[in-house]
Amino acid sequence: MLKGFPLRWPGRLVATACTIACMIACASPAPPISGSGGTGPGADAGSDSATAAPKALLSFQVKDRAVVFGWPEDEFLWHCLALTQLRTDRSKPVTMTACGNSSGQPTITFGDLGAPGVDYGWTATEDFRVGPATWALRGGYKQYEEKTDVGTGTLEIGTHFNGPCQGKDATSLGLAERHETGPVTVDATIKVGVAARANAEVITPEIWVDSVPLQGSVAAGGTSKLKYTFDTPGMYVVEVNDVGGGAILNCAVYVGPAVPLVAVEVAGGGGLAADPTPQQLAALRKKLLDLTNLERAKVTPPLGPLALHDKLNEVAQYHSGNMAAEGFFAHTDKKGMGPGERAKLFGWSAGIGENIASNPSAEGAHNGLYWSAGHRANMLGKDWTLVGFGIAKQKNGANLLVTENFSSAK
Repeated sequence: MLKGFPLRWPGRLVATACTIACMIACASPAPPISGSGGTGPGADAGSDSATAAPKALLSFQVKDRAVVFGWPEDEFLWHCLALTQLRTDRSKPVTMTACGNSSGQPTITFGDLGAPGVDYGWTATEDFRVGPATWALRGGYKQYEEKTDVGTGTLEIGTHFNGPCQGKDATSLGLAERHETGPVTVDATIKVGVAARANAEVITPEIWVDSVPLQGSVAAGGTSKLKYTFDTPGMYVVEVNDVGGGAILNCAVYVGPAVPLVAVEVAGGGGLAADPTPQQLAALRKKLLDLTNLERAKVTPPLGPLALHDKLNEVAQYHSGNMAAEGFFAHTDKKGMGPGERAKLFGWSAGIGENIASNPSAEGAHNGLYWSAGHRANMLGKDWTLVGFGIAKQKNGANLLVTENFSSAK
């Protein structure tokens, strides 16, 4: 679940956004799109009860929550896919052999464990990195440990994002999740069940966020058009938000031949058992500052680092503490005050942007915010020079309530 909405505060746009620990709601997957992964020579079955296997063409399908490797039907009762990657930081190649749960089924599925039809969770690929790898399709009879390579080849491993392309409050038509080559211009239809913001946001492979107007009706039950050109290879994330800031569409679009197999990290780090001590609070603020400035340094040209500001720390800590004490999670508090009004209480009159997150750890909060387009736009704000962080422990829960306030010198 993602939230973000624009506000106006003394003469400048105030972009605000938030995320909670369960960043992406489960949704029905979009129709899969197939892609080719390589070819390999045929091989004898290695058993007197089977004939020579056909040449194996490894393919894959991309779904909302899974990547499915597939190959043509043949006579083998057992199939395994071995992936191997050479890494300069390892003395031995990284190798994983994945075997489908169903004997003779010509597919192996990676995704969220517990989802229907998934054979392997994303943690199975945690030792792999984005880049080239080799594959070997193996078949045989499992009970006798008899197997043979049916085909071999190479593939490119890419990043996988876990967001839904369809949801209960938004459906899309024409927003295919994968395109073999680019550039490709998509003219998609977006139908919303609730009132939505007028612009969609798109995270690009170059890290930046594009804001794209939706043409048509974004009122509840309305239909609009999203036209966008995916012009470079890589992973894009298309996000549509309701007027209250909830992400109702948060969909990855893959351009190029890479197999999206390495999951985007949106968790990380351990939580706290109680409210942070002053020493812990200082350390957490330093961690969030370093993570944010690291993202700003990645773009081209690099953005200047943000500096912590005591007053912005006070504003952010007030809101995190208030959310914890009064048991809510929103930009607008129970007195009806938004980010600008709260900042004014502390004598801050410059424009302010706000992200809020609920997550067990500071790293998880940061990662969840970074992989939401609206939140990333705040982190990469070119006008921002200052930032403050607030962190409080959720009452009767495991999460930290994190507030990030961005601004510039008055």
